[in-house]
Amino acid sequence: MWTLDHIRQHIEQGLPLVPLFNIDVIEASAERGAVRLREGEHVTRPGGSIAGPVQFALADVATYALILPARRDEAAVTVDLTINFLRPAMCLPLVAVATTLRGGRRLFTAEVRITEESTGRLVSQATTTYALSAAV
Repeated sequence: MWTLDHIRQHIEQGLPLVPLFNIDVIEASAERGAVRLREGEHVTRPGGSIAGPVQFALADVATYALILPARRDEAAVTVDLTINFLRPAMCLPLVAVATTLRGGRRLFTAEVRITEESTGRLVSQATTTYALSAAV
């Protein structure tokens, strides 16, 4: 049940912003969650940089792609997300990679690094915390 294809389908159906922003889940394992942002009409702001809320969404979805195989908790929800925009993101696609900082019984905290795929430049860094459901 927790294959990459199943996780992709679950995220695309449950999070409407994923198809809207053209986000692809490219990795979902107990060690890493990774997503790619492709070109789309809803992702840039005037001037051509990738909008901050879109990068915020990338960090959130990458963390969820990490939690699903790591904890098998579909009901986990975001309780905190802090993002630092380090430079304008000008080149698509962007890749967001989430890794575990601490996986407790009730809270799961991850770091997310967002880079331009073509240049490898780090454009933003986020720390996310999810509340795990009591059912797990």
